[in-house]
Amino acid sequence: MFDDDKAISDDELAHWLAFSMVNGVGPRRVAILLERLESMKTAWNASRLVLQRLEGIGEETINNIERARAELDPQAILGEFKESGMQALTWLDPRYPYRLRHIADPPVVLYVNGEIGVEDLAHTVGIVGTRRPSSYGEKIAKEVARGLSSHGVTVVSGMAVGIDSLAHWGALEGSAPTIAVLGCGADICYPSSNRKLFNTILKEKRGAIVSEYYPGTKPESFRFPARNRIISGLSEALVVVEGGIDSGSLITARQAFDQCRDVFAFPGRVDSAASEGPNHLIREHIAQLCTSYEDILLAKNWVQSRSGAEREKPAVVQLYGREKELFELISIEPVHFDTLSERSGMPTGELSATLTMLELAGLIHRAAGDWYSRMSDIRLRN
Repeated sequence: MFDDDKAISDDELAHWLAFSMVNGVGPRRVAILLERLESMKTAWNASRLVLQRLEGIGEETINNIERARAELDPQAILGEFKESGMQALTWLDPRYPYRLRHIADPPVVLYVNGEIGVEDLAHTVGIVGTRRPSSYGEKIAKEVARGLSSHGVTVVSGMAVGIDSLAHWGALEGSAPTIAVLGCGADICYPSSNRKLFNTILKEKRGAIVSEYYPGTKPESFRFPARNRIISGLSEALVVVEGGIDSGSLITARQAFDQCRDVFAFPGRVDSAASEGPNHLIREHIAQLCTSYEDILLAKNWVQSRSGAEREKPAVVQLYGREKELFELISIEPVHFDTLSERSGMPTGELSATLTMLELAGLIHRAAGDWYSRMSDIRLRN
């Protein structure tokens, strides 16, 4: 986790936590309360008359605050929170991510579950995309995340099914941590199908799960669009890998553009609905066209050149017999099991076993539906 030094007392932190649970009190209103009343404890204890004198704090907000004061005990909230083992970073905390601090509406409190250091935020790239990726999208998401992570770049995404999850898994194959931003409490695995990913990040200390919502907050649909600004806000650059024209990925891309982040997009087939979003971003000059993770490293000046010493060299492998014969039939474009069966003439059992061996060796990738493609960083020695 972050170091333990912090800028505010436990008493003041208790009231920040309490305000993070009040409906209708977001970044803009917290900024008003903090500027006019100087502390969140003072704001919590302010009379209705004092609150009414504050421009920008309407009657509905005051009603919500008074209702919360009747139901919540800040000290009890703090005690409960400390038992969670998580950290809560407020705007006044020097550990609050500096990029996120400077967006238009930074989270009032950033709840951190897991391991992440200030140095891990030096270079960060968000990766977003569709929940229903093609085999092309699956391959791109993992390869880009793995390549970035191998160069020390922290990958940020939303742990949704599809591109988000693939990006996290790809990052875990590299050396840098990964950050998952949730639209619920950071102690809740959502979706539940990502339990293995959630546990890997936390138990193997490979990054953090973060959220602006107090632990235990249930996932609800209206929370997820808001979390997208945190993904882009934490990131120095954002990459879009497949997504519809009206998808959440494009919303995140536009937020990143508004936050003055570099936006990249991988182009796709013009007749593919999943490629409409990235193609649109490129056409409208919102995103830079991207064909590999190296494009991002070069654009951000994180490597010197494509031929520089920092570039990963393709692995050269020696294969023999059936494995070599089969590997030569597979390219970076996905090919189906049935096509390989026809072209190789191998019995189904032998073909399946040989493909499994190549996959276990890290030479090919298997996508849903029995589609296979060659890893782009592998070359066969003649």
